[in-house]
Amino acid sequence: MTAFGLTTWAINRVGWAFGYFPYANPYATTVVDNSVYNYSQPIVMTPDEQTLAGDPGETAPATVSKQAMSTFEQAQKQFYDGDYAAALDLVDKALKEMPNDAVIHEFRALVLFALGKYQDAAATLYAVLSVGPGWDWTTMSSLYPQVSVYTAQLRKLEAYVGDHPDDAAARLVLAYHYITCDHKDAAVKQLTNLVKLSPQDRLAATLLQQLDPKAKVPDAPKIVEPPKQVAEINPKSLPGVWTARRSNGERFKMTLDDKGKFSWKYTSGGKTQEVTGVYAVKDDGVLALEMNDDGVMLAQLDIKGRNMDFYMLGDTQGTKPLRFVRQ
Repeated sequence: MTAFGLTTWAINRVGWAFGYFPYANPYATTVVDNSVYNYSQPIVMTPDEQTLAGDPGETAPATVSKQAMSTFEQAQKQFYDGDYAAALDLVDKALKEMPNDAVIHEFRALVLFALGKYQDAAATLYAVLSVGPGWDWTTMSSLYPQVSVYTAQLRKLEAYVGDHPDDAAARLVLAYHYITCDHKDAAVKQLTNLVKLSPQDRLAATLLQQLDPKAKVPDAPKIVEPPKQVAEINPKSLPGVWTARRSNGERFKMTLDDKGKFSWKYTSGGKTQEVTGVYAVKDDGVLALEMNDDGVMLAQLDIKGRNMDFYMLGDTQGTKPLRFVRQ
């Protein structure tokens, strides 16, 4: 099992993957064409659909679609040569083969940025950054023939934001590029303005607080803290089937076996999604549920008889704990 420490991105990601709190992309409604991917839905990566470590130049696992990766490589070549329209067409074709690959989505956002389509780029980036922290400057700069080409595109975006100060989508794209370029102060400035413009953008608030822990976020939710005193948990007492239900009708079913494996089913609106993986319990009552694609849910447990209160650690949404009942 991986380390217990979680980044902000991991926390956000597992929250909606487990149905603990809802996923909402505030920029998806501004996108004119959603035929390639519906960005109102999160990117859920699976082992068969992941490329390696966020680097578009690395060799993909054998399970990845060879045709899609070939198309993706062609898209990168067209981008490098400055034919951004052709690159967008090719990356869209690659996404139809591998719709849940965050690396391809991030490259798509870069193409849209180069084309000056900031609304579409923002919707794409919101989904990407909800999965992971994105590329660093070394990776991004390698996609350009010269730094000057990128710089010209960045200056164009900066000018656009200056002329359209109320455009939240463009500010998100600009903040992302400042983060990628390691311009922390500039990124903080953009994110500070962004959380004021778009208070429903929880990702922007999270990024701001990560870059500047002292930053004040307006309308920040009250984080529900787990109880300070939790009785010691015997790991042998956990295996079994646990169910929970929220007042809005959402249902949860957590199955823990005696070999360290789990399944988690979340049902809402007649649709069910399932997460599987392995689990472990720490001495302080923290349950770690590691998904098969390496995302980890950490929860403080408070067990009383057949009841279990389940508090997601690091929850940035202020969500009430789930109250499970052993079946």
